[in-house]
Amino acid sequence: MLLFDWKKIFEKTAGNSLAIFLIFKMMTTKQIPLNRHDKMYKYTLTSFVGHSFLVNPEVLLFHAYRYSYSEIAQYLALASLRSLADYKATGTTTLDLFHCDVDIGLYENNRLLLIDEEGRLHFKYEEARTENTH
Repeated sequence: MLLFDWKKIFEKTAGNSLAIFLIFKMMTTKQIPLNRHDKMYKYTLTSFVGHSFLVNPEVLLFHAYRYSYSEIAQYLALASLRSLADYKATGTTTLDLFHCDVDIGLYENNRLLLIDEEGRLHFKYEEARTENTH
């Protein structure tokens, strides 16, 4: 499980999708920059740990080459709207769209997200098991 602070990530990157992905990758893999010229270097001095969560960040990272940086950033942003307490109590990884004040048109074509008929947003790799992710 990855705990992250979406607001801090978004502010530090000014919403740049590539930079958001770099921070996500850095946090997931515990990667450190090669040197001061590495794009990741400027983010290493900031803690991005928070109360937003991803259950299977490694699986998303493994399949990241299939998706755009903006799709991954949207996935992280919407995942940050979920309640960690609800997840710990019930194991729910979906987001009820009632709690989402983001215009659906901004993410309805995101291949990482699925909206069911009951108004819940499903995150492709949150419900996935590591052996069944194709």
